[in-house]
Amino acid sequence: MSAFRDHFWDKYFSYRRQYVAHVVRVAPQRGSLAVLSEIARLGFMVAGNLLCAVILCALTAGAAGRTGGFGLWPVVFGLCALVPTLFVALATGGLCAAVADRRRVQSTTTAP
Repeated sequence: MSAFRDHFWDKYFSYRRQYVAHVVRVAPQRGSLAVLSEIARLGFMVAGNLLCAVILCALTAGAAGRTGGFGLWPVVFGLCALVPTLFVALATGGLCAAVADRRRVQSTTTAP
């Protein structure tokens, strides 16, 4: 689980604090830009996965209406809708961490 978490969860859906710390160490004047790029990346992750979740929820509702609520397709689409919904939650947590860390990076990079 650790390799999966390091490669997938932390790489795509969380705030990459080590990346920002490395940029601040190497080029302190670019620290705010690194945090801003993380905010933009996570914002796109939230928007894209939210769009997928909405589409799959609409497919679930349509399949449930067509079959009277019972059948294979509503279950399949419902389970598929849970995946991007989970990704939205993970990326939103990372986005909140990036926004909270922005002030720390700005104070670090503007200090004399």
